[in-house]
Amino acid sequence: MQKITANIPFVEPPEWAVLERSLIDLMNEAVLPVMKKYVREDGSVLWPTSEPFSSIDGLDDAYESFFNWPVFYLLGGGDHILELSHKTFDGITAQFSKYDSGHGHPMVVKEYEQGYDWMHQGEGYVFFYNLCMADPGDQKNGERARRFAGFYLNEDPEITNYDYEKKILLSPHLGSMGPAYRNWEEGKRGYPYSFWKVYPLPFLDIDGIDTVEDLQKPGMEEKMAQAMADRMARGDVAVNLASTSLVMNAYMFGGDAKQKYKSWILEYVDAWIQRTHNNDGILPDNVGHSGKVGELMGGRWYGGNYGWTWPHGWGTLGDAVTCAAENALALTGDRAYLDLPRSQIDLLMSQGELKGETWHIPECYNDHGWFQFGPMRVDWMAHIWLASMSEADRDRIKKLRNNETENYKSVQSYYTKHNAGNDAAWIHYLEGNYKEYPVEILRHNHAQVYQCIDFMRQDQQDPSTYGDWYLQVRNPISVEGLLQLTMGAPLFLYNGGLLQARLRYFDVDRQRPGLPKDVGALVESMSDDTIVVQLANLSTIEKREVIVQAGAFGEHIFKTAKGQRRRKLSEEEVGITGSDPRRYLDGVSEQTEDFVVDIDDKVFSVDIEPGCFIRLELGMDRFSGDPSYNFPWN
Repeated sequence: MQKITANIPFVEPPEWAVLERSLIDLMNEAVLPVMKKYVREDGSVLWPTSEPFSSIDGLDDAYESFFNWPVFYLLGGGDHILELSHKTFDGITAQFSKYDSGHGHPMVVKEYEQGYDWMHQGEGYVFFYNLCMADPGDQKNGERARRFAGFYLNEDPEITNYDYEKKILLSPHLGSMGPAYRNWEEGKRGYPYSFWKVYPLPFLDIDGIDTVEDLQKPGMEEKMAQAMADRMARGDVAVNLASTSLVMNAYMFGGDAKQKYKSWILEYVDAWIQRTHNNDGILPDNVGHSGKVGELMGGRWYGGNYGWTWPHGWGTLGDAVTCAAENALALTGDRAYLDLPRSQIDLLMSQGELKGETWHIPECYNDHGWFQFGPMRVDWMAHIWLASMSEADRDRIKKLRNNETENYKSVQSYYTKHNAGNDAAWIHYLEGNYKEYPVEILRHNHAQVYQCIDFMRQDQQDPSTYGDWYLQVRNPISVEGLLQLTMGAPLFLYNGGLLQARLRYFDVDRQRPGLPKDVGALVESMSDDTIVVQLANLSTIEKREVIVQAGAFGEHIFKTAKGQRRRKLSEEEVGITGSDPRRYLDGVSEQTEDFVVDIDDKVFSVDIEPGCFIRLELGMDRFSGDPSYNFPWN
């Protein structure tokens, strides 16, 4: 492994580095009141509030409450963050293994979801993926990862979730108990009117139901629920593409089984690409057991569960399709896979309309055509552009800018479950147009944490009134800024995506992932084959050694590293005698010089002297390595 020395002192510590370390220290403490006040000693959570409890929903919300804790650990959070992540994942898994699904078995069977849609599973299991990435040496989770993936590869002899001939998953609801057609049984899939008011009708051809208000008429909710059972329970849906992350997670552990995981992912993604091609470039959202698109929808390519019509349209499909493309790209290096989500965004843009100076894009489609117009979230195109680094994708981002809020010009506060939403401003910074972004996003992240701590301090809510989301709003961990600035990474797609990053760090002294103590990192810019990053050591007395990895999973290769270092001059170069006191003065006995180092590896290390920094321009060959969770010393 190549080693580079960083020995140029800074006169004043960089503000971004001070804020990064302060934020890490702050969040290390902020989790303590969460565990003390809102989580039981065994790692279980305080919802459900009463027993007996029976449902098919809620497991994802419990997991989501800790989804970013392992990511904080692998950024440099304390060892206790990893311990608490394991504790809560195990505690929640055991807790929901005791609750009834309403079908004669628990909500969690064999430590996995009994059967639910991949919008919810995608949300919930990002916690598991991140935990596996943070601690791949944990044998229990390694075994779980392979077993969970095996549910989708038909390796459990008791269930069959996948049809290898038709290349389809057999239901929108899947899990450790096989295709969950049972979830649509009479009386089990009705929704209250308060739910229907938020979302559009799933179907427009049901007699007597022309508007959401019609569902208040006697028998109409049951009639719609029956139609959903008849049309939605069987066959594959596009949102199931998020399941590729579950299988990709198993692939990352390595071993002899890697090829079967790779083959399944590519077979499944390629099948949906072919269906899209056959459907005039529009991603169909439903496939029947025969393999025919629209088999149960009267020939319609839309109408599947969590598809184009109901309930979120592209808002859900976008995450599933994009994370599937990212998984296939990481396995093959073939950037053509990005065309799957990109082509759908182009389709939506072609159906959009300009309002003022902002392009409004439809999210949904039904019998009346495209609907639910509004500014498009930038995160999907951010992921696509950061993978492709193409000018054409950058132009798409510019066209989709929200010029009403101008959210690309300033850090803005959003109420979201993932404490994120500033991709547009970060991209503006990477282009060199928003130099204050690092300091401003880190100050914003500090404010998020302090506000959450204050909320918890003043919280007087009766625990008996908690909902399934109670802990999500009390999660003080905010990693968006740290991911962007240190790793060149957007926040992973919330509905099932794996972390996508240009760089990752490992602490040599402590033999664990994350930035070493006192060390900050700042990604300044990126291109297809380069990245510019600064590393700074705030310690005044301790040298720190950090390993830098190309990609979150070592999926890239470093070619070269360019930078500057100080070199001691000989007495002849200085031109003074051995007794001259000037020989000891900085700037007289040393000078700065440029250097270039050939790396040709996915890792290198940097020794950072106390109070010193280095600015490196790293040449990269992207998507040329085999993605893996392995640490550099394994």
